[in-house]
Amino acid sequence: MQKVVKCIDCFKSVSVPTRLAIYNFLNSPSERSEATVSEVVDHIGLRQPTISYHLKEMKEAGLLVSRRMGKEVYYSVSKMCPHYNQECVLSGLVFPAKSA
Repeated sequence: MQKVVKCIDCFKSVSVPTRLAIYNFLNSPSERSEATVSEVVDHIGLRQPTISYHLKEMKEAGLLVSRRMGKEVYYSVSKMCPHYNQECVLSGLVFPAKSA
């Protein structure tokens, strides 16, 4: 049962509309597999501090990983579960985009 509770935390994280949009952007096969904060800002259309906050929260939850190259930080979706040594159940899911 403990495994379910930990997975719920990850699902709760992507239940926030902005985080779901970020997750979809980074996880979409038609988009790039990683992006800088600026690229996420341009795609999502919110201010940089807001995007940075959501990226930080998603990284702390284990949904995202980052790598630094010079001054840029690149974010991508973590394919491994942050709580268990196996593939993340979210990595195989495609969430529907918010319809207008």
